[in-house]
Amino acid sequence: MKNMIPKVFKEVIDLGDGREITIETGKLAKQAHGSVVVQSGKCMMLCTVVSNYEQKDLPFLPLTVDYREKFAAAGRYPGGFFKREARPSDGEVLTMRLVDRVLRPLFPKNYSAETQVMIQCIKQLNTHNLFP
Repeated sequence: MKNMIPKVFKEVIDLGDGREITIETGKLAKQAHGSVVVQSGKCMMLCTVVSNYEQKDLPFLPLTVDYREKFAAAGRYPGGFFKREARPSDGEVLTMRLVDRVLRPLFPKNYSAETQVMIQCIKQLNTHNLFP
Protein backbone atom coordinates (compact mmCIF):
# COMPACT_ATOMS: atom_id res chain seq x y z
CA MET A 1 0.00 0.00 0.00
CA LYS A 2 2.95 2.31 0.49
CA ASN A 3 3.59 2.49 -3.27
CA MET A 4 0.07 3.83 -3.90
CA ILE A 5 0.93 7.23 -2.42
CA PRO A 6 1.92 9.57 -5.26
CA LYS A 7 5.29 11.24 -4.97
CA VAL A 8 4.90 14.95 -5.61
CA PHE A 9 7.80 17.06 -6.84
CA LYS A 10 7.62 20.84 -6.58
CA GLU A 11 10.06 23.49 -7.78
CA VAL A 12 9.78 27.25 -7.25
CA ILE A 13 11.64 29.55 -9.65
CA ASP A 14 12.18 33.17 -8.62
CA LEU A 15 12.19 35.50 -11.63
CA GLY A 16 13.98 38.26 -9.71
CA ASP A 17 11.32 40.93 -10.19
CA GLY A 18 8.97 39.82 -7.41
CA ARG A 19 7.27 37.13 -9.51
CA GLU A 20 7.81 33.43 -9.20
CA ILE A 21 6.82 30.34 -11.19
CA THR A 22 5.85 27.13 -9.39
CA ILE A 23 6.17 23.80 -11.23
CA GLU A 24 4.58 20.73 -9.65
CA THR A 25 4.31 17.17 -10.92
CA GLY A 26 2.94 13.90 -9.56
CA LYS A 27 -0.41 15.14 -8.24
CA LEU A 28 -2.76 15.46 -11.24
CA ALA A 29 -3.31 13.47 -14.46
CA LYS A 30 -1.75 10.24 -13.26
CA GLN A 31 -2.82 8.27 -16.35
CA ALA A 32 -0.81 10.52 -18.65
CA HIS A 33 2.80 9.65 -19.41
CA GLY A 34 3.82 13.02 -18.02
CA SER A 35 1.98 15.90 -16.39
CA VAL A 36 2.89 19.17 -14.76
CA VAL A 37 0.99 22.04 -13.14
CA VAL A 38 2.58 25.44 -13.77
CA GLN A 39 1.49 28.40 -11.65
CA SER A 40 2.44 32.05 -11.79
CA GLY A 41 0.50 34.39 -9.53
CA LYS A 42 -3.19 33.52 -9.87
CA CYS A 43 -2.78 31.79 -13.26
CA MET A 44 -2.54 27.98 -13.24
CA MET A 45 -2.10 25.60 -16.18
CA LEU A 46 -2.17 21.81 -16.46
CA CYS A 47 0.10 20.35 -19.13
CA THR A 48 -0.08 16.64 -20.00
CA VAL A 49 1.81 14.49 -22.50
CA VAL A 50 0.87 11.08 -23.89
CA SER A 51 2.91 9.15 -26.43
CA ASN A 52 2.40 5.90 -28.29
CA TYR A 53 4.63 3.05 -27.14
CA GLU A 54 5.27 1.85 -30.69
CA GLN A 55 7.22 3.94 -33.14
CA LYS A 56 6.08 4.05 -36.74
CA ASP A 57 8.33 4.25 -39.75
CA LEU A 58 7.49 7.84 -40.66
CA PRO A 59 9.77 10.57 -42.00
CA PHE A 60 8.28 13.13 -39.59
CA LEU A 61 7.24 13.53 -35.95
CA PRO A 62 3.46 13.13 -35.50
CA LEU A 63 3.09 15.73 -32.74
CA THR A 64 -0.29 17.17 -31.74
CA VAL A 65 -0.50 20.20 -29.44
CA ASP A 66 -3.83 21.31 -27.99
CA TYR A 67 -4.25 24.42 -25.84
CA ARG A 68 -7.60 25.50 -24.36
CA GLU A 69 -8.60 28.43 -22.22
CA LYS A 70 -11.83 27.49 -20.52
CA PHE A 71 -14.21 30.34 -19.75
CA ALA A 72 -14.94 28.80 -16.35
CA ALA A 73 -11.26 29.27 -15.38
CA ALA A 74 -11.88 33.02 -15.41
CA GLY A 75 -15.32 32.73 -13.78
CA ARG A 76 -17.24 33.32 -17.03
CA TYR A 77 -19.68 31.01 -18.77
CA PRO A 78 -20.56 31.17 -22.46
CA GLY A 79 -24.10 32.17 -23.26
CA GLY A 80 -26.15 33.13 -26.26
CA PHE A 81 -25.99 30.99 -29.41
CA PHE A 82 -22.76 29.15 -28.49
CA LYS A 83 -23.48 27.38 -25.22
CA ARG A 84 -20.28 25.34 -25.28
CA GLU A 85 -16.71 26.09 -26.14
CA ALA A 86 -16.42 24.24 -29.44
CA ARG A 87 -13.55 25.39 -31.62
CA PRO A 88 -10.36 27.11 -30.47
CA SER A 89 -10.08 30.88 -30.74
CA ASP A 90 -7.40 32.58 -32.85
CA GLY A 91 -5.28 33.20 -29.74
CA GLU A 92 -5.50 29.53 -28.78
CA VAL A 93 -4.45 28.43 -32.28
CA LEU A 94 -1.46 30.77 -32.21
CA THR A 95 -0.46 29.44 -28.77
CA MET A 96 -0.70 25.87 -30.09
CA ARG A 97 1.59 26.74 -32.99
CA LEU A 98 4.04 28.51 -30.69
CA VAL A 99 4.28 25.51 -28.34
CA ASP A 100 4.65 23.14 -31.31
CA ARG A 101 7.50 25.19 -32.77
CA VAL A 102 9.31 25.23 -29.43
CA LEU A 103 8.86 21.51 -28.64
CA ARG A 104 9.49 19.93 -32.05
CA PRO A 105 13.29 20.52 -32.17
CA LEU A 106 13.67 19.01 -28.66
CA PHE A 107 12.72 15.51 -29.86
CA PRO A 108 15.40 13.18 -31.28
CA LYS A 109 15.59 13.05 -35.09
CA ASN A 110 14.62 9.35 -35.28
CA TYR A 111 11.64 9.65 -32.88
CA SER A 112 8.40 8.93 -34.75
CA ALA A 113 5.88 7.80 -32.10
CA GLU A 114 2.58 9.65 -32.06
CA THR A 115 2.73 12.24 -29.26
CA GLN A 116 -0.02 14.47 -27.90
CA VAL A 117 0.49 17.52 -25.69
CA MET A 118 -2.57 18.95 -23.93
CA ILE A 119 -2.45 22.30 -22.12
CA GLN A 120 -5.47 23.56 -20.17
CA CYS A 121 -5.86 26.76 -18.23
CA ILE A 122 -7.21 25.69 -14.83
CA LYS A 123 -7.39 29.08 -13.17
CA GLN A 124 -6.99 32.57 -14.61
CA LEU A 125 -7.55 36.10 -13.46
CA ASN A 126 -7.92 38.84 -16.05
CA THR A 127 -5.57 41.08 -14.07
CA HIS A 128 -2.65 38.65 -14.25
CA ASN A 129 -0.89 37.64 -17.43
CA LEU A 130 1.46 34.65 -17.32
CA PHE A 131 3.48 35.99 -20.24
CA PRO A 132 3.84 39.79 -19.90
